[in-house]
Amino acid sequence: MTRSQLRRVAIAFALVLGAANVYFYNYAAFLALNHPDSDIRFNLYGDPQIEGDAKLKREPTTGKYDLLVNDYYLQHIYASTIAAFRPQYVVTMGDMFSSQRTNKEEYYKRIDRFKWISHQVDANMAPISGSHAYLYLAGNHDIGYGGETRAYQVNRYTNNFGPLNHDWMVDFHNASQSSNGLHQFAIINAMHLDKTRDEQFRNATWQFLQQLATQRSQHPEIPLALFLHIPLNKPAGICTTHPKTNYTDGFVKYQDYLSPATSAYILHCLAPTLVFNGHDHDGCLSAHKIRRTASHPVALGDSGNTLQISDDLCRMNFTEIDTYQAEVEAFGEATLSAVAGSDLTSTADNLVAEVTVRSAMGAYGGVTGIFDISRDDSSAGSHMRALGRGFTLRTEHGYRYQYREVRLGDHLIIRILLVANILGAIAVPAALLF
Repeated sequence: MTRSQLRRVAIAFALVLGAANVYFYNYAAFLALNHPDSDIRFNLYGDPQIEGDAKLKREPTTGKYDLLVNDYYLQHIYASTIAAFRPQYVVTMGDMFSSQRTNKEEYYKRIDRFKWISHQVDANMAPISGSHAYLYLAGNHDIGYGGETRAYQVNRYTNNFGPLNHDWMVDFHNASQSSNGLHQFAIINAMHLDKTRDEQFRNATWQFLQQLATQRSQHPEIPLALFLHIPLNKPAGICTTHPKTNYTDGFVKYQDYLSPATSAYILHCLAPTLVFNGHDHDGCLSAHKIRRTASHPVALGDSGNTLQISDDLCRMNFTEIDTYQAEVEAFGEATLSAVAGSDLTSTADNLVAEVTVRSAMGAYGGVTGIFDISRDDSSAGSHMRALGRGFTLRTEHGYRYQYREVRLGDHLIIRILLVANILGAIAVPAALLF
């Protein structure tokens, strides 16, 4: 290769590398250029699962490098998408850490790392100002499944991330006397909805759930968006994950979906418009069709008695739902059906959209979910339309919803870019001076 050819190759390499770097550092800004405005925006980050001391013990040579690269990768995702999309809410969908069993010292090390990763503090641990609120869902790698949760896990979680269950109202029209223009949001602790060894945790979660159900019965005209870590139950084939729950001593040891009975209670008694969750790293878009029925009698064993599930379900506590689990599941099977995201072009009447947010981890493309809500007073009617791995939804409540995925790219590509930058910094000047 001649000197002039070598210089041309070096210049071409530098231009391509420069373009790759420009996109990497500004990808969110580019993708936000054609994003519509909205009244409220949520940035959703699925299961970052940052690792720590256990990885260093398993991989003493490469572990420190991997942790460093992964931290910078995730921090770039949070910081870039927050700056580009300017959300009102930044929500991490659970599993902030990779293990619920870390000791106290390691736990607080990861707290500090996570604050930097999620763009709450700078490299000197000084707070970063912003107008957005940070919200969190409790995942199995944060407090454990129901069969293993201990009080210290719940206490340290709530001390650092806030309550396990809470709800809030947003007033789109500043209406003080009317429910018109109100929208409700709720975070539910999915880890203790089904059979839990320490009953105090399950009791607290179901008390919140029943209070929410009472509110919903009094004001069904106010739309509700739910956030909970574990997805609702659905048949195999809708998402990549299949329904699976393992038990130890009758308590949940592992769970891909909530139980059919709990899912039926949430869909019928809370009547949400949308449900967002994490847990399944592949992500999924689906919907639940609800067939309303005035009466659905279910036989109680061989007693000859019947239970009017449609009338009584929302007044049940978790003990009663456990007792009549088979009957509640039968009611759910008769009144609920799920469809995959590719089938979501339909009217939105009695339809609940469910989004499982794909993981922000590099192996899954570094995804951020962008969820927008706007008032829509048009007469277009209720309608839902799938858009790739997202959707648009208009409802009778007068709102327009939109969800889309914003991806950075596989972490291997980022590692290649890092190596290319190092080589380019050495090789390109040498080739130009040759």
